[in-house]
Parts: sequence; structure tokens; C-alpha cells
Amino acid sequence: MKENNALPVKSWYNDMVDLLRNEMQGMATIALRGQSILISIRQTDFEHRLGILLQQIHRLIELHFPEREDHLSVIIRDIDLKNENVFKIWKPA
Repeated sequence: MKENNALPVKSWYNDMVDLLRNEMQGMATIALRGQSILISIRQTDFEHRLGILLQQIHRLIELHFPEREDHLSVIIRDIDLKNENVFKIWKPA
């Protein structure tokens, strides 16, 4: 019988949210919404730092959760709800 050493989905999603909250203190509000991570940032950050922020998130996820079983959906929106983008971080092959 094959052992499954993977963390339960709910657990690693919660761990990812905790990691992002610690790394992005004061810059964003981060919540788990179903199987997506919802990140709310200021509109100016959305307009000027979205690419940098996405790279930072991707790097943190790859570094701390290299053995993911699922693709990760990340929703980044501004706190005024004028702009929103959804990104996928693909599971490792």
C-alpha cells in the first residue's frame, strides 16, 4: 500500500495564507476563499506593483510548498474593488 505523505488540502492552503500574511504584513489583506487565496491591496500597489507582488508570491509558494498536489488560484484585487486579476500557480510536474 502506498503511503500518502501529502498534507491535507485545507492544511496547506491555511499554511500558505499564514506564510503570505507574515511576509506581506501591512501591505495586503490575505484570506482563504474556497480553494483560492484572496489578496487585497491598495489601488496604487495594484497599478504599480502587481507584477513584483505576483513574483514574490510565486517565489514564496515554490520555496515553501514545492510538493503541491493541486494548482493554486491567487486572486489579487484592490481594496476599492475596481480591479481584480486571477492567477494560477501550477503544481510541479
